[in-house]
Amino acid sequence: MKFFYPLIAAVVLSVAGMSVHADDAKTDKKAKPYPLKKCVVSDEDIGGGDMKPYVWVYKGQEIKMCCKDCKKDFMKDPDKYMKKIAAAEKK
Repeated sequence: MKFFYPLIAAVVLSVAGMSVHADDAKTDKKAKPYPLKKCVVSDEDIGGGDMKPYVWVYKGQEIKMCCKDCKKDFMKDPDKYMKKIAAAEKK
């Protein structure tokens, strides 16, 4: 029974550490800044109102989305959305 508590603590800490790292774009200081003012998936405003944008890094590019759910759609066809971001950078 003594080994049970440290095991639980290790699992909880590792899960918490993964979620913070995955969502924090500051972990990759070399990431290119996100050039849009809207979510690349839903085209909704980001950073306004009470909701904070969901920020993460994909292949060296900072991505900001209106919510975490949009990441699932992004990952279905990331090239499509990366092209939109690249086009915005050129403007």
